[in-house]
Amino acid sequence: MPPVGPPRAHSSAEEHVRWSRGELRIKVTDDVVYEHVSGYLEKEIVSKITQPIDKLIGQGAKPIIFNDWWELAGYDSDARLKLTDWIFWIRGKIVGSHILVRSKIVSMGVSIANLALGGMLTVYTDRQEFTLAYHRALRQSMKPPHTSPSSASSPASVAAPVSTATPPPSQTSAGVSSSATGSSPGASHEEPVRPPRSIR
Repeated sequence: MPPVGPPRAHSSAEEHVRWSRGELRIKVTDDVVYEHVSGYLEKEIVSKITQPIDKLIGQGAKPIIFNDWWELAGYDSDARLKLTDWIFWIRGKIVGSHILVRSKIVSMGVSIANLALGGMLTVYTDRQEFTLAYHRALRQSMKPPHTSPSSASSPASVAAPVSTATPPPSQTSAGVSSSATGSSPGASHEEPVRPPRSIR
Protein backbone atom coordinates (compact mmCIF):
# COMPACT_ATOMS: atom_id res chain seq x y z
CA MET A 1 0.00 0.00 0.00
CA PRO A 2 1.18 3.58 -0.62
CA PRO A 3 2.87 5.45 2.23
CA VAL A 4 0.55 7.66 4.26
CA GLY A 5 0.75 11.17 2.84
CA PRO A 6 -0.73 14.54 3.65
CA PRO A 7 -4.50 15.10 3.42
CA ARG A 8 -5.80 14.78 -0.13
CA ALA A 9 -6.92 18.12 -1.51
CA HIS A 10 -7.93 17.93 -5.15
CA SER A 11 -8.59 14.60 -6.88
CA SER A 12 -7.82 11.00 -6.03
CA ALA A 13 -8.59 7.56 -7.43
CA GLU A 14 -7.57 4.01 -6.55
CA GLU A 15 -7.57 0.71 -8.39
CA HIS A 16 -6.75 -2.87 -7.40
CA VAL A 17 -5.85 -5.60 -9.91
CA ARG A 18 -5.11 -9.26 -9.13
CA TRP A 19 -3.83 -12.05 -11.33
CA SER A 20 -2.68 -15.60 -10.66
CA ARG A 21 0.91 -14.65 -9.80
CA GLY A 22 0.71 -11.13 -8.50
CA GLU A 23 -1.12 -8.00 -7.50
CA LEU A 24 -1.21 -4.34 -8.55
CA ARG A 25 -2.47 -1.42 -6.48
CA ILE A 26 -2.73 2.02 -8.08
CA LYS A 27 -3.35 5.34 -6.35
CA VAL A 28 -3.60 8.58 -8.33
CA THR A 29 -3.59 11.86 -6.41
CA ASP A 30 -3.74 14.83 -8.74
CA ASP A 31 -0.71 14.30 -11.02
CA VAL A 32 1.10 11.90 -8.65
CA VAL A 33 0.76 8.21 -9.58
CA TYR A 34 1.71 5.52 -7.05
CA GLU A 35 1.80 1.91 -8.26
CA HIS A 36 2.59 -1.03 -5.99
CA VAL A 37 3.36 -4.29 -7.80
CA SER A 38 3.96 -7.57 -5.97
CA GLY A 39 4.60 -11.14 -7.08
CA TYR A 40 5.50 -11.78 -10.70
CA LEU A 41 4.82 -9.23 -13.44
CA GLU A 42 3.36 -10.65 -16.65
CA LYS A 43 3.21 -8.97 -20.04
CA GLU A 44 -0.60 -8.81 -19.99
CA ILE A 45 -0.54 -6.62 -16.86
CA VAL A 46 1.67 -3.90 -18.36
CA SER A 47 -1.33 -2.12 -19.89
CA LYS A 48 -2.89 -1.87 -16.40
CA ILE A 49 0.27 -0.11 -15.20
CA THR A 50 0.46 2.32 -18.10
CA GLN A 51 -3.23 3.17 -18.44
CA PRO A 52 -3.59 5.72 -15.58
CA ILE A 53 -0.47 7.59 -16.71
CA ASP A 54 -1.61 7.64 -20.32
CA LYS A 55 -4.97 8.97 -19.16
CA LEU A 56 -3.37 11.87 -17.27
CA ILE A 57 -1.15 12.70 -20.24
CA GLY A 58 -4.21 12.65 -22.50
CA GLN A 59 -5.83 15.20 -20.16
CA GLY A 60 -2.88 17.54 -20.58
CA ALA A 61 -1.20 16.73 -17.27
CA LYS A 62 2.49 16.00 -16.72
CA PRO A 63 2.48 13.25 -14.08
CA ILE A 64 5.20 12.02 -11.76
CA ILE A 65 5.33 8.24 -11.29
CA PHE A 66 6.25 6.21 -8.20
CA ASN A 67 6.67 2.47 -8.80
CA ASP A 68 6.86 0.50 -5.57
CA TRP A 69 8.42 -2.78 -6.71
CA TRP A 70 9.74 -3.75 -3.29
CA GLU A 71 7.66 -6.93 -3.29
CA LEU A 72 8.14 -7.70 -6.99
CA ALA A 73 10.07 -10.97 -7.29
CA GLY A 74 10.38 -11.20 -11.08
CA TYR A 75 8.90 -10.40 -14.48
CA ASP A 76 8.52 -11.60 -18.04
CA SER A 77 11.23 -10.33 -20.37
CA ASP A 78 8.47 -9.13 -22.69
CA ALA A 79 6.96 -7.15 -19.80
CA ARG A 80 10.28 -5.36 -19.18
CA LEU A 81 10.73 -4.57 -22.88
CA LYS A 82 7.17 -3.33 -23.18
CA LEU A 83 7.56 -1.04 -20.17
CA THR A 84 10.91 0.26 -21.42
CA ASP A 85 9.44 1.12 -24.83
CA TRP A 86 6.49 2.83 -23.20
CA ILE A 87 8.55 4.95 -20.79
CA PHE A 88 10.77 5.97 -23.70
CA TRP A 89 7.69 7.15 -25.60
CA ILE A 90 6.38 9.26 -22.69
CA ARG A 91 9.77 10.48 -21.39
CA GLY A 92 9.10 14.09 -22.37
CA LYS A 93 5.53 14.03 -21.07
CA ILE A 94 6.22 13.17 -17.41
CA VAL A 95 7.99 14.96 -14.56
CA GLY A 96 9.90 11.81 -13.63
CA SER A 97 9.74 8.11 -12.82
CA HIS A 98 10.82 6.80 -9.40
CA ILE A 99 11.29 3.07 -8.79
CA LEU A 100 11.85 1.24 -5.49
CA VAL A 101 13.44 -2.22 -5.89
CA ARG A 102 14.71 -4.99 -3.61
CA SER A 103 15.04 -8.14 -5.73
CA LYS A 104 18.43 -8.49 -7.43
CA ILE A 105 16.76 -9.76 -10.60
CA VAL A 106 14.38 -6.81 -10.73
CA SER A 107 17.17 -4.38 -9.87
CA MET A 108 19.30 -5.71 -12.72
CA GLY A 109 16.44 -5.36 -15.19
CA VAL A 110 15.73 -1.79 -14.06
CA SER A 111 19.43 -0.91 -14.40
CA ILE A 112 19.49 -2.23 -17.97
CA ALA A 113 16.33 -0.31 -18.83
CA ASN A 114 17.74 2.85 -17.25
CA LEU A 115 20.85 2.63 -19.42
CA ALA A 116 18.68 2.34 -22.51
CA LEU A 117 16.66 5.35 -21.33
CA GLY A 118 19.69 7.53 -20.71
CA GLY A 119 19.40 7.44 -16.92
CA MET A 120 15.97 9.07 -16.71
CA LEU A 121 14.76 6.67 -13.99
CA THR A 122 15.37 7.46 -10.33
CA VAL A 123 16.04 4.12 -8.65
CA TYR A 124 15.85 3.50 -4.89
CA THR A 125 16.88 0.57 -2.71
CA ASP A 126 15.91 2.39 0.49
CA ARG A 127 12.20 2.59 1.27
CA GLN A 128 12.55 5.66 3.48
CA GLU A 129 14.14 7.71 0.71
CA PHE A 130 11.45 6.57 -1.72
CA THR A 131 8.70 7.47 0.76
CA LEU A 132 10.18 10.92 1.38
CA ALA A 133 10.29 11.59 -2.36
CA TYR A 134 6.65 10.47 -2.66
CA HIS A 135 5.57 12.79 0.17
CA ARG A 136 7.43 15.71 -1.40
CA ALA A 137 5.65 15.11 -4.69
CA LEU A 138 2.27 14.98 -2.94
CA ARG A 139 2.90 18.24 -1.12
CA GLN A 140 4.05 19.90 -4.32
CA SER A 141 0.94 18.75 -6.21
CA MET A 142 -1.33 20.13 -3.47
CA LYS A 143 0.48 23.46 -3.14
CA PRO A 144 -1.72 26.42 -4.19
CA PRO A 145 -0.50 28.33 -7.27
CA HIS A 146 -0.35 31.67 -5.43
CA THR A 147 2.19 32.85 -2.86
CA SER A 148 3.41 30.40 -0.25
CA PRO A 149 2.10 30.63 3.34
CA SER A 150 5.47 31.91 4.59
CA SER A 151 5.49 34.84 2.20
CA ALA A 152 1.78 35.50 2.66
CA SER A 153 2.23 35.82 6.43
CA SER A 154 5.16 38.20 6.18
CA PRO A 155 4.18 41.79 7.06
CA ALA A 156 6.90 43.13 4.78
CA SER A 157 5.58 41.30 1.74
CA VAL A 158 2.01 42.43 2.44
CA ALA A 159 2.89 46.08 2.97
CA ALA A 160 5.47 46.40 0.20
CA PRO A 161 3.00 47.28 -2.62
CA VAL A 162 1.79 50.35 -0.64
CA SER A 163 5.17 51.40 0.71
CA THR A 164 4.66 55.02 -0.41
CA ALA A 165 1.63 55.44 1.89
CA THR A 166 1.80 56.10 5.63
CA PRO A 167 0.93 52.77 7.31
CA PRO A 168 -1.14 52.44 10.47
CA PRO A 169 0.90 52.21 13.69
CA SER A 170 0.39 48.40 13.76
CA GLN A 171 1.81 47.84 10.24
CA THR A 172 5.45 47.82 9.25
CA SER A 173 6.72 47.57 5.69
CA ALA A 174 10.24 47.22 4.36
CA GLY A 175 11.80 50.69 4.62
CA VAL A 176 8.51 52.46 5.58
CA SER A 177 8.27 52.07 9.34
CA SER A 178 7.91 55.30 11.29
CA SER A 179 8.64 53.41 14.54
CA ALA A 180 11.92 52.12 13.09
CA THR A 181 13.13 55.66 12.31
CA GLY A 182 11.81 57.14 15.56
CA SER A 183 10.00 59.89 13.60
CA SER A 184 6.36 60.84 13.63
CA PRO A 185 3.93 59.98 10.81
CA GLY A 186 4.22 63.53 9.57
CA ALA A 187 7.90 63.05 8.91
CA SER A 188 7.41 60.20 6.44
CA HIS A 189 9.08 62.24 3.67
CA GLU A 190 12.42 61.60 5.40
CA GLU A 191 12.09 57.77 5.35
CA PRO A 192 14.01 57.17 2.04
CA VAL A 193 17.16 58.29 3.91
CA ARG A 194 17.34 54.87 5.72
CA PRO A 195 17.05 52.19 2.95
CA PRO A 196 20.34 50.41 3.86
CA ARG A 197 18.96 49.49 7.29
CA SER A 198 15.65 48.15 5.89
CA ILE A 199 17.48 46.13 3.23
CA ARG A 200 19.54 44.40 5.86
